[in-house]
Amino acid sequence: MTIDTLAVTAVCGELRAYIGAKIQDTVVASPQSIALELYHERRRVWLLLSAHPKLARIAIHPKKIPRGVELATPFLLLMRKYLEGGRISAVEQPALERIIIISIVKPTEPRNTDEDAPPPDPSIPVSYTTVRVIIELMDQRSNIFMVDANDVVMECVKHVSAQMSRRVALPQHPYVIPPIPAKADPREGDPTPLLAAVTSEHDLAKAIVATYRGVSPQLAREAAYRADNDPIAAVRELHTLLTAPPAPCIIRDEHDLPIAFAAYPLTHRPGAVPCASINDAIMAYAFVHESLGDYQRRRDILRIRISDHRDRIARVHANMTQEMTRAERMELLRWEGQMIYAYMHTITPQMTELVIDGQVITLEPRVPPSQQAQDRFKTYDKAKAALAGLPERIQKTAEELQGIDETLAFLAMADSFDAIESVARDALSLGWLKSSDIPRQARVKPQPPLRFAIDAGTSIYVGRNAFQNQHVTFTIGESHDTWLHARGIPGGHVIIKSGGRPVDPVVLRRAAALAAYYSSARDEAAVDIDVCRRTGVRRIKGGPPGLVSYHAESTIRIAPDQTGSATI
Repeated sequence: MTIDTLAVTAVCGELRAYIGAKIQDTVVASPQSIALELYHERRRVWLLLSAHPKLARIAIHPKKIPRGVELATPFLLLMRKYLEGGRISAVEQPALERIIIISIVKPTEPRNTDEDAPPPDPSIPVSYTTVRVIIELMDQRSNIFMVDANDVVMECVKHVSAQMSRRVALPQHPYVIPPIPAKADPREGDPTPLLAAVTSEHDLAKAIVATYRGVSPQLAREAAYRADNDPIAAVRELHTLLTAPPAPCIIRDEHDLPIAFAAYPLTHRPGAVPCASINDAIMAYAFVHESLGDYQRRRDILRIRISDHRDRIARVHANMTQEMTRAERMELLRWEGQMIYAYMHTITPQMTELVIDGQVITLEPRVPPSQQAQDRFKTYDKAKAALAGLPERIQKTAEELQGIDETLAFLAMADSFDAIESVARDALSLGWLKSSDIPRQARVKPQPPLRFAIDAGTSIYVGRNAFQNQHVTFTIGESHDTWLHARGIPGGHVIIKSGGRPVDPVVLRRAAALAAYYSSARDEAAVDIDVCRRTGVRRIKGGPPGLVSYHAESTIRIAPDQTGSATI
């Protein structure tokens, strides 16, 4: 979600508690963010400024923020020179703007650093350099600037040329605040512009956003809700929200994940919980959503790497299949050689072709028939030797492609960092990834399969990757257990362990629903699930882990469902 004007105002209010703080260290936390270590009132904290296109923010972190860029950037070099050792002198926000300006003053360092130089004259006043760090929290257009005392940009996180935008953001160019939209000031409390707007826009919240400066859709909806969609009352409520002291809150979904926050009580949405500070609300929201973004980026990277390997194997498989097609044509050479020998007595020196059962064999008049037959046999024997074992290699690559497709499906279904890295670990062990694709800090221990305890004697086990599938089927599963798998598509192996007793139909349908959910068709309305005894399942010899064949199955069609009575 977008951080709005009131949230920025609340952030500024909390940051002013750090006026006078000394900047001890500076870090480029990512290509889109910087961090400043502040020492204030005998306590160290880290101030993060992020120009992330979806999670732009400024927040205080109690713990050190690690470096996210290996090489020293121009921004980092300037921060070291002008910010480290300086102190925060002011925190400002232009009216109704999502912009925070942090002024930092630092004693001007003497150019003469010779050890033999005389000490500075105490009667001469110390000069200071003032630098402003400006963060614009504007979604895709978010940016961070370092600006000197003459309002000239020293450096910025995102460079924007004149070809990209009319508002240039480049070093050595003047810093210009974003243009102010031609809208009314909501702090004046004048409903006249809104009354004119609602005649053409029936949605009051949209009309408020279109009419007044610095009003986010969430703030407009809150004002409209409090006013019961009365335009005049909505302007009064908007004025109250803009002038009232901050009262931060956060909203969480049914999984306790934060989905929204505000610097004021959100009465138009259920489940709003007060927060001690706007910083706490921003931190809680950003932590979860940035992590989810990291998971998705990590999943995408692994998918690309594994897919690249799959493409290479697919090309090898296609080439071998073409070779096999050519091998089948070689059989025709052997037949032609046999026919030339068989009908040699009918071949004359001038013949250019021999017709047998409608098939035409091309002849070379200058070459003896016996030599032509021998040449065909030699070509056939050479091709046959070169293609020895080709059917087995074709089968092996086909099985590897099937295994890779299973892995890609499990990667798409992985719902946590550990699950993603567990799939990556399996792909690495099978040679489908390189060790460089998995950073050491990201490597995790093998995860156990899911277990759903139904009662004292019955449990359901579900595999979520290739090695878990193999473990579920051939280590946990026994010959009398019931085995389930989505029909014809990648998915988890499911075992029902009931101690040899007949499986209750309700338990069978629950296991089938789990097999459907932990398959690549989990988003479908219904999935066909094959069911058989574990004794009917066989490993594919030489195939990837988890690749099996089975027989004597029946099929259940059921909707995917991930619920279980108890998960361990």
